[in-house]
Amino acid sequence: MSIPSSSTPNGSIPARLLFDSSLETCPDFASSVYDTVRTRLNPDDNAAAIDILKESWTKSNDNDKAQWILQVEADRALAESEQAVRQQEVEKEAANAAKAAEDQRLEAEKKKPQLGDFDINSAPSIYLESRISVFAQKRLEKKEWCPLWPLTATGLKEASNALTSSAEDGGSISLRRSDDNQLSIQSGPSSDVHKNMVRDGNLTAREFSTGWHRCIKEITRVNWSAAHVDALTQFFYGLDTHSITEHEHGGAITRIHADCYRFNWFNTLGTDQSFNLALINEDLMDKIQNEYFMKLHSKVIAT
Repeated sequence: MSIPSSSTPNGSIPARLLFDSSLETCPDFASSVYDTVRTRLNPDDNAAAIDILKESWTKSNDNDKAQWILQVEADRALAESEQAVRQQEVEKEAANAAKAAEDQRLEAEKKKPQLGDFDINSAPSIYLESRISVFAQKRLEKKEWCPLWPLTATGLKEASNALTSSAEDGGSISLRRSDDNQLSIQSGPSSDVHKNMVRDGNLTAREFSTGWHRCIKEITRVNWSAAHVDALTQFFYGLDTHSITEHEHGGAITRIHADCYRFNWFNTLGTDQSFNLALINEDLMDKIQNEYFMKLHSKVIAT
């Protein structure tokens, strides 16, 4: 049996051991098997040669036993590390699965009808605000242009009458045509409730004022951006307080201005032609005024 070596030259990492060296026993170096080795070590003293062989084997075996202990510890540490990594992966997958399930649950909860919160310390108001029509509500929620008529006192009354009528007849049914030319059935009051609707420019001063104030309240309620709410507020307020209103027909002229340019503002939002509605163009106001008086003059002549 050759003498094993537990180390390699130049201090490199020793080869991996395949078995526990503590289980080995020292060979019988006095046997005839080792005659040649003993003769080479000390041809004159057989006992001395045997001692050299035993000492060498013992030293090598001790080194191997020490290496075996380190190797076992390293294997155990590696196994524990790999187990920890696998456990982390298992826990991560479980956490991801739990999160996905929770996200799915929350998404399903969002789709369920929800009751809004209420102030437990607030008593009902004496004044109950009239509900706007479904037509106006949907246009404002979709952040689209909506005429002021549905927001005037008459328009609100029309919506209230339609709502009462729908409740009495079990709900009205109407056909609606979508933007992609598809027909669908719609229940409840729609834009048909405003059969007497007139353009903003033809509203009375009181209707116009009531309409735009309710408009600002509603677009704030359905979370229009502060910039758009401010622009519309300044626009309407600027027309109400414009110097032209101090003159006869001034209010009618500002309402025509509002009718034309509020609609145009909506159509150009998000395009290169967009503009700040709050900035009143006096040249445009003069143009509208001249056209108004020309039409008025023509009517006078015709009569």
